[in-house]
Amino acid sequence: MMIASAEHMSLEPPTPIQTPIVLSNSQKVLALREGNPTLPAIRIAEILLITRERVRQILKKAGLPTYIPRTYGFCKACGASKSTYRKVYCSAACRFAHSKITFQCEFCDNSKTIGRSSYDAQVRRGYKHMYCSVGCRQRGNWAFRKQDQAQHLT
Repeated sequence: MMIASAEHMSLEPPTPIQTPIVLSNSQKVLALREGNPTLPAIRIAEILLITRERVRQILKKAGLPTYIPRTYGFCKACGASKSTYRKVYCSAACRFAHSKITFQCEFCDNSKTIGRSSYDAQVRRGYKHMYCSVGCRQRGNWAFRKQDQAQHLT
């Protein structure tokens, strides 16, 4: 027979055992959707190891959207979201508007609108001045050459 000694006996009440809080799948799904509203149902299902259909049912019961539309980037011209088959612009109107550029002629100060690709090609080639016509380019180049010669002589 064992006799309990005073060392083993304590007057303090026993501490309750800490049980982990167990969340149901629906609580986990709702927590994930609240944390990241753009997280698709398939990703939630993969995280929780449940079916996508079960995730859809839980979201529908909670009144949350079950489908999150994908975004495919934004239009380079207006910033609106693009659809799947568009590469850079959201519409033909945005592509057309963004494909033109207006600049001031260096010689006559008239405004000239040309295609962006032509303008970019001239910049890539190292053109220092932009002109509205061949005549302005010839007169402008002559005027700039004359200024350069005058600066070199002084």
